[in-house]
Amino acid sequence: MSSNQVKVRAVRRAAGLAMASAAIAAFCALMSHGVAWESPVLAASTPSYTAEIAPIFQKNCLSCHNSVQHKGGLLMESYSALLKGGKHGQSFLPHNARGSLMVQMLEGDVDPQMPADADPLPAAQINLIKAWIDAGGEGPAETETAPPLATPPTPNIRPEVSVVSPVTAVKFSPDGKLLAVGGQREVRLFDPASGKLLATLTGHAGLVRSLAFSPDGRQLAAAGGLPQIGGEIKVWDVRSHQLLQTLQGHKDCVYSVAWSPDGKLIASGSYDRLVKLWDAATGKEWKNLQDHIDAVFAVAFSPDGKHLASASQDRTVKIWDIASGKRLFTLGDALDGLTGLAYSPTGDRVAAAGYDKTIYIWDLQGDEGHLAESLIADEDSLLAIAWSPDGKAIVTASADGAINFRNTRLDLIEAINRQPDWVDALDIGSDGKWLAAGRYDGTLSLYDTTTYQEPVAQITVFDSHLPQARTEAQQAASR
Repeated sequence: MSSNQVKVRAVRRAAGLAMASAAIAAFCALMSHGVAWESPVLAASTPSYTAEIAPIFQKNCLSCHNSVQHKGGLLMESYSALLKGGKHGQSFLPHNARGSLMVQMLEGDVDPQMPADADPLPAAQINLIKAWIDAGGEGPAETETAPPLATPPTPNIRPEVSVVSPVTAVKFSPDGKLLAVGGQREVRLFDPASGKLLATLTGHAGLVRSLAFSPDGRQLAAAGGLPQIGGEIKVWDVRSHQLLQTLQGHKDCVYSVAWSPDGKLIASGSYDRLVKLWDAATGKEWKNLQDHIDAVFAVAFSPDGKHLASASQDRTVKIWDIASGKRLFTLGDALDGLTGLAYSPTGDRVAAAGYDKTIYIWDLQGDEGHLAESLIADEDSLLAIAWSPDGKAIVTASADGAINFRNTRLDLIEAINRQPDWVDALDIGSDGKWLAAGRYDGTLSLYDTTTYQEPVAQITVFDSHLPQARTEAQQAASR
């Protein structure tokens, strides 16, 4: 070994001894002054699930992982639900943040990156979640009160331009002397013979998407609600225009409502994927029918009241037994979501239509159904469907601007083309003479089903109006 190497090693040894001596001296000095030595690891505080982690989940995750949506089968409304994981397994592994699926998806190491369709979480929030998991991923402490997380509130975004409510529902009374029309937050009652407005029923939450009269015509059920907040069905006295009761239980908008032929039950279908049966007299939920895996857009009672049909975004029609609440069978021929359905007057057939532009007709026999007819009927999605009371015609409205009349073999009888806007709602009076068509631009037309003409001038149900803020500003400027 050279003399230079010996010198270098000697210098390093001396430096090391000096540093060690200095460290010992500093430690002794601290101890002599009563300063406690704390491990940096032990000093770091463990993130609190209730105070720090749950708020991150509530703001960024709950809109997709709640009891209504539960995407991926994962619920995050409570710590106990989070522990159960989803269809891909555990969402996190205690003491192993790096190996946790939640972290891998938050950091983009596993597709799809979360939150879906949003900006990635800030690094500080991801690090907080990782620290919580590495510390064991504990839930609320015994001394903490941790109520289930609530879905973030929907912001009230006011329009800045003139707006008009669409006509989203139309329904003739059983005697045909009254026409109910639904729109934004209200129902309007018209005399179909003259087009005269008779009454306005207000106080609804959001759009009134479906209407149903009781068989005796004395009551009217109006269904709607607010997206991801809750559905509602308001029941009105038709003569006095008084609200009788409000049915609540759906966790999202109600898209369809129907009244049973005997008047005892009300059925509803909702975006929350559920079909509910309600006691019409008490307003209490009677049965909850669960089998659809996507939004339910239409429900209809069979003419004898023994069965209920439901049509869904999941591309199926399901037939239910009313007495037991059991699903009898599923009709799954559609290639895309179904927006509407109708029973034939005899009850041995059911028709449905939707986004695949196709009309389907099934024969119903006992506990099974068979596809009898189908036709790609239009150039765009079918928005509404109705079956005439005499059983001879099926009427559809399409996003391509047409109202088409077809026989039960689906041959075209007549077309009313060039509608000024989408026809979202159709209904045929009990005598079969009148067709009501409600449009997205707030207008309504009544067509004679024999001449296909409009004996009554087009009705403007909802007028265009300026937002309240702009109206107030204009009034202030004119003073």
